[in-house]
Amino acid sequence: MATTRALAASGEVIEDSELSVTSALAANVKATLPAIEDGATTTVADGFQVLVNANAAGDVEIVDTFGKRVALVQAGESVMFKANGDVNRPVWTYARQGNILAIGQAQPAAGSSTPALGTTGPAASGTVKWIGPVQLVDGTVAYIPCWT
Repeated sequence: MATTRALAASGEVIEDSELSVTSALAANVKATLPAIEDGATTTVADGFQVLVNANAAGDVEIVDTFGKRVALVQAGESVMFKANGDVNRPVWTYARQGNILAIGQAQPAAGSSTPALGTTGPAASGTVKWIGPVQLVDGTVAYIPCWT
C-alpha cells in the first residue's frame, strides 16, 4: 500500500511503497529515488510515480540510485517523478506541479459564497471564510476550510 511520509533528514531513500514525500525542513536536503527494475524487492517498475513536496524553506535535491541529480524541488514547489524503462534503460522524468497552495492563497470557488462550516478555527477563534481546494496525489480534489 502506498504511503505518504515526511523527510526527517538529508540522505533518505524514497521507498518503493511511497506515493508522496514531503519536506517540512528549513534546510536543504537530498533524497534518493528507488531503483527502476521490475517492481520487486525495493525496486519500482515502469510507470511508478511519486510526488515530492518541499513545503518549507528548504529545497529538496532528488537524485537517482547512481547519485545523478534528477531535479531540484525548490521550497514551495511540488514535483511528480515518474519511472520510465527498466533495469536496462532506467530514466526518471518529472513534471513540476506548480506552487503548493498556501492557506492564505486559497480562493472561494467561482459563484460560491462563504461556506457555512462552523465558526471557529482549530487553534484560535476565527471565522471560516472559504474552502481552499487541494489536489491530492491520486488526482482527486479535497477541500480544506480556511479561517481568518
